[in-house]
Amino acid sequence: MDWSEVVRKAAILAEKTGYVTFDQLNELIPSAEAEPEDIDAILTALSERGIWIEEE
Repeated sequence: MDWSEVVRKAAILAEKTGYVTFDQLNELIPSAEAEPEDIDAILTALSERGIWIEEE
């Protein structure tokens, strides 16, 4: 599946802070469609863009 839209939306959320929270990511990712390798790909794409994931 192409997760570029999720990465794009996460990047928008992270514009001011430089990070997104796990809760924000959970809202963006349809859990019924996400496999572990998909989550890994999303986290890698965010990291490559300098976006970190924070607990809250």
